[in-house]
Amino acid sequence: MLVVDEDHYKSAGPHLPSLHPTSSYWHNEPSPFLRHHRTTSNLPTKADVVIIGSGISGAFAAKRLLEESTLQVVMLEAREACWGATGRNGGHCQPVLFSNPLDVALFEAQNYTAIAALIHQHAIPCEWQPMPGGGCHAYFSPTYFADAKREVAALHHSRPDLSASVRVIEDQPMLHALRIPTASGAVVQRAAAKLSPYKLVAWLLEHLIRTAALNLQTNTPVLSLARSGSTDPSARWEVRTLRGTVAAAHVLVTANAYTPYLLPLFRDLIVPVRGEMAALRTPLALLEQPLAHTYVFIGTDEQERIQDDYLVQRPVEPAGDRAGELMFGGGRSRARREGVDVDSDDAIDEPVAAYLRTKLSRILDVTGPVGDASREGELVAEKEWTGIMGFSRDGYPWVGAVPGAEGVWVSAAYTGSGMPNAALASQHAASLILAAHAGEEWKDVEGEAVRKGEIPRFYTITEERMERARGLPRVGE
Repeated sequence: MLVVDEDHYKSAGPHLPSLHPTSSYWHNEPSPFLRHHRTTSNLPTKADVVIIGSGISGAFAAKRLLEESTLQVVMLEAREACWGATGRNGGHCQPVLFSNPLDVALFEAQNYTAIAALIHQHAIPCEWQPMPGGGCHAYFSPTYFADAKREVAALHHSRPDLSASVRVIEDQPMLHALRIPTASGAVVQRAAAKLSPYKLVAWLLEHLIRTAALNLQTNTPVLSLARSGSTDPSARWEVRTLRGTVAAAHVLVTANAYTPYLLPLFRDLIVPVRGEMAALRTPLALLEQPLAHTYVFIGTDEQERIQDDYLVQRPVEPAGDRAGELMFGGGRSRARREGVDVDSDDAIDEPVAAYLRTKLSRILDVTGPVGDASREGELVAEKEWTGIMGFSRDGYPWVGAVPGAEGVWVSAAYTGSGMPNAALASQHAASLILAAHAGEEWKDVEGEAVRKGEIPRFYTITEERMERARGLPRVGE
């Protein structure tokens, strides 16, 4: 077992991920292969590409790099593999078609399709289940519901092919059937799935280590990036860790909320925000008739639209191996500072935990027959945990080359929507690295990707975008 000098760790950097995080439900079954994994016992001193972070962004970027080149790729992870935001999220994947700009909606749909295809192709055991009823966005604010209806109408006007998979629900019998009788209305989308994000990423990392020569170094926190001063372009960057330094031609930062600590240029553009989850014991009624939808709850208790709550039900299996827990997250309005600028996942916010245990039975019919919303009570939490999200000041991820730092790239700040964005966003960043390493003009590759719809223009990084974003309110204001 690896031993980390805790005093050394804490003194090395105040913003390193916590050594003692809350225990995520998704980590109940950790990969034995990845636990404490170091592909080589010694830290490599040189690599073509260093990836910082081992969540969904890092894993899918490594996939693109290793499948399309012979580059030496080293992945550095501060804790265990996939122990950050990906291993702590809500366990659902759903593109949002109606409230996003069109190119973002299409990109999220591509992500959903690509992830589903990969899982199907390799029979990845990550409990991926497309929902028979799709994804339900339940609105408890008449104002937010009116906004959503306008957005659906605009989509129907611009892309009726997309809007065909989106329905507005506002009649009471249908809201009762959706188990949300007190909602102002709902928007239901066809494409939505639930899964174990940890198992997906763990499978991919194992696959790349065994078959594609990925070198993964866990429990290896990165302290800083620095120009090496070398005239050798293959070693122009030094990635300094607690275990030594790796020289590299390219560095891809997929550290999400922790990105600004390595790239100060993003300090006022990417902000850590702590989210909270609970795995709630399932009432008998939902064991007998499991939920047919994933849920997003908007406007509960006057929460802002971006402070939504979200729910999926785990698989129910007759053998009792799966208890169908209700994976409920949100409640940020109850958190200290609404979770903004909190970068430690080593504790829960008890007011949020209490909200998650008590709120669900008040907004979703979970305890009685469909239509009976009168029974209220506190559900038992089998597990409660927190995770750190990266929120973007302008609401869009930052994907591409870091201005003024040739050879440094980033894919981060999904603002709570990593599952329908991170896989292809990080692969786009990897494609830019491949182009630059081959001596091609990466800006041309990026421009062509935007034209083809392979990355939204909103996500690309320019100094002009940074300037515009700095003119917007800070996250949390």
